[in-house]
Amino acid sequence: MSNFSHRQRDKSNGGVTINTRALIIYNPAAGNGKAERIYHELQPKIEALGIEVQRTERPGHATELARAVADDENMTVISLGGDGTHHEVINGLMPQGRAIFGVIPAGTGNDLVRVLNYPKNPLDALDVVLNGLAKPFDIGQVGDHYFLTVAGVGFDAEVAGWVNQRKKQGNGTWVFIRGILHNLIGYRSQMIKVTLTEASRTERTFLIAVGNTQYYAGGMKICPEASPFDGRFQVVWVGAISPLGVLPLLARVFRGNHVNHRKVKVLSTPELTVEGPPNLWVHADGELIGHLPITIRTLPQAIRVQMGVGG
Repeated sequence: MSNFSHRQRDKSNGGVTINTRALIIYNPAAGNGKAERIYHELQPKIEALGIEVQRTERPGHATELARAVADDENMTVISLGGDGTHHEVINGLMPQGRAIFGVIPAGTGNDLVRVLNYPKNPLDALDVVLNGLAKPFDIGQVGDHYFLTVAGVGFDAEVAGWVNQRKKQGNGTWVFIRGILHNLIGYRSQMIKVTLTEASRTERTFLIAVGNTQYYAGGMKICPEASPFDGRFQVVWVGAISPLGVLPLLARVFRGNHVNHRKVKVLSTPELTVEGPPNLWVHADGELIGHLPITIRTLPQAIRVQMGVGG
């Protein structure tokens, strides 16, 4: 392990300065070549600081690499890649949650970094990851899987599967919009039962988004009031809606005012159970993780995450 260390102020430790070490877990396949370009841009600084870099070689490898250092509370683990890479890394760091977590965004959607207040320049972002504030951050849990941003059931899970098969065809919001248009005509709303504590409700459902943070799909503000610092999810439940009705609603998602639509319910809860057709996919951080039924719960302040100014 590298001897690189840096000084850091940690909000979870009363602002006390502590010594930490850093490890970069780097996915060269992320972002259709974007991660590779960013890594080479950062490489001179990484080597000058003596930071260890572990390069992923296959799906799931980032989880294995993160798990190897998950017990080290003085380790900052930096995920260089897209939201899928960050998802793998956090699944290696949890459930221990002892290491500090940070990211260098280099993927298709880059939705996690939108709530971390990092600068856009990769060199500046690396500086924040190494020297910023480590703040306690909520994590979502679905069975044995952990997630950082949004989990969902229904139409958005179908889109996530389509996008994950076609990431080489583009980056950013456009590839998600293509996925929405491709899947829209043939998709049919399903009967879904949602249980919060003792209360249950069953409705024909287009999608359910469970937000630990606000964004998914490359900047869509699906859960506009979600916060990873309050110990609760914002749940956005979209009822049955026609294909023609989806497109105007989609335009409103980028502004976050879709929650005022008559077909949309908004809930706040630390835990919920979702039941429905067993063939329906479930996604978390845009990755397909299984099928219904599921229970989703929040783990408050489960891990320290490097934050930028104002985070």
